[in-house]
Amino acid sequence: MSRRPPRLSRPRLPRLALLLPAALALGLLAAACGDDKVDFSADAIDRAFAPEVQPIIFNSALGVGPNRLTIGIFDAERALIADAEGSVRLYRLDDDDNGTLVGEHALRRASIQSETEHEHGDGSTHLHEDPFATIYYANVDFDTPGQWGIEVAVAVGGEAHAPLPAKPFVLDRTPEPQIGDPLPASTNLTLRDVGDISEVSSALEPIAALSELTVAEALATGKPVLVAISTPAFCQTRICGPVLEQVVYPLYEEFGDKVEFVHVEPFELAEARENGNLVAVALLGEWKLQTEPWIFLADRDGLVAAKYEGIAAIEEVRETLLRLVTANPSK
Repeated sequence: MSRRPPRLSRPRLPRLALLLPAALALGLLAAACGDDKVDFSADAIDRAFAPEVQPIIFNSALGVGPNRLTIGIFDAERALIADAEGSVRLYRLDDDDNGTLVGEHALRRASIQSETEHEHGDGSTHLHEDPFATIYYANVDFDTPGQWGIEVAVAVGGEAHAPLPAKPFVLDRTPEPQIGDPLPASTNLTLRDVGDISEVSSALEPIAALSELTVAEALATGKPVLVAISTPAFCQTRICGPVLEQVVYPLYEEFGDKVEFVHVEPFELAEARENGNLVAVALLGEWKLQTEPWIFLADRDGLVAAKYEGIAAIEEVRETLLRLVTANPSK
């Protein structure tokens, strides 16, 4: 199914980005000059800052265990860079902020597209698809809580940038449901509770099937479950965008007969439309979500198999869905 996403204005930088150290700048990864230690002191991070390539960790929290580490890369004008390539290294820190390398991962790209009409001199028009927002991600594991060292390396337009360090904090566990946890059996609003689909979806072209079941009812079917917590009309940052239309809807067309899909608006729609107030729905509190959008995938036993905060690539979500629908298909 082909759906045209709404035309999107250029939102402000995420509030989270403004709170993180400006020194989280990137460069092409290199060995630490023959040394097995990398300096992650505050002075070293400050010296490494490069305004032309500034990465920002978009995760609301990182925790012990598997994490989908997401990074936005900004240029000197605070615009997201869409054509970078690179990788990320993880370092365990000692008491003197010296890091020992424990892992390296390639960065993968996830983009949300916007469409604009371009008019030719003869009056004909055609659509341009351009990246509206692009993030980079790697699936990483942290085995201990506390301060960690990260070096992320990128090349932009073939130009490599020097590696620059950062020190994210890793919690014992993040607040939201973890991989392997039971997905909470919440009772969100459905079409049965309202008079019109616009009361449970702010999408321009909503798919009714995504608003027919509560999360609890979807889990009770024994099928894999995808829960999309997303608001097409009221997203607040450059890392939300039309995730529902460009990721979830196409996957529903592909897997709708094998997977239960549930869409939950994160804000009370009547309050948002009438008064401009973004009041979180109960599910956000129950799941301890600090941001939106999120996509959660649960297996046939109702256990969280994957979760995606912010922009997700349709390929990475599809890969997990394929695994879930082929596991114990007769159950």
